Amino acid sequence: MRIKGLDAARGAAIVFVVFGHVWRGLDGQGLVEPRLFETIDRAVYLFHMPVFFLISGMLFKAPEKLLGGLSRSALNLLWPMCLWAWVEGCVHLVTGAGNKGRISPFEVLAYPFPPKSVFWFLLALFLFQAAAIVLRGRGAAAVIAAGSVALVAIAQPQGLTGQILQHAPFFFVGLLAGTRWLEKGLPLAASLAAFALAEGVAWALAVSPFETVPAYICGFVACVGFLGICLNGPALVRKLGERTMPIYLTHIIFAAGMRVVLTRLGLKDVATVVLVSTAAGVVLPLILFEISRRFGLTGILGFEPLRRRADKTVAPSEGHGVRA
Repeated sequence: MRIKGLDAARGAAIVFVVFGHVWRGLDGQGLVEPRLFETIDRAVYLFHMPVFFLISGMLFKAPEKLLGGLSRSALNLLWPMCLWAWVEGCVHLVTGAGNKGRISPFEVLAYPFPPKSVFWFLLALFLFQAAAIVLRGRGAAAVIAAGSVALVAIAQPQGLTGQILQHAPFFFVGLLAGTRWLEKGLPLAASLAAFALAEGVAWALAVSPFETVPAYICGFVACVGFLGICLNGPALVRKLGERTMPIYLTHIIFAAGMRVVLTRLGLKDVATVVLVSTAAGVVLPLILFEISRRFGLTGILGFEPLRRRADKTVAPSEGHGVRA
């Protein structure tokens, strides 16, 4: 059964993803009061990427053929990761934008390895799907979920490895949970209360997602509350949820570009910069998607799977696991 509310959840979550990167960019420019920045940043990062992994796990079905499943997952996740990392690297090469300024042509070539910027998500999702394909069964998923939480809480790995391990429990718990429990919806009042409680506890404990067991508890409760809030979302938000892959892949270029232009023009009103930059990071990728669809390029550009398939694997997009 297709749960349309999951499209709404993805649509709302992708807006928070774009907002989160705009927000961090403004902080990097020193335009946001530190305490305000940290409060909002922690609140958003408690759920916006975890909920994508949770939904991805809920929708994932391991294909019958191991090698075929692995190759399709690699094609539909690692190709977009490489392509748009090279595009972003070229932007840095030409403009000198980014934290490290102008980079060399060799650095552009190596830009996807290891993944930088937002592209870690696609590598993480591929690794999670590969593990689910190879290590089939609920027992393996439960062991990976519990083991990841324990490893993160005890060792607190950093960098790319830490980022991937921190989010593994959400995918594998989603794999265990499936979607049947959502078919009748969740009570809106209870969902709002759960989400608010999780955010409040996380703020009171000053947890940094995700380093402790309490942080994971807050994260899971926030994700479930967020799903319950979004399940009856409007058609416009559901439509965004069907187009999350092009937004995710390209929003940094558009949102960051808009933010830089506005601030260099002297606009210092944070609310206006956030609103306009976030809108650019959502709307302009959708325009790019429509143009690419007219020319039959959505698969080549990684916006949709290069090969349609019956099993529904997931990335942040329709056609890539978020129904794709």
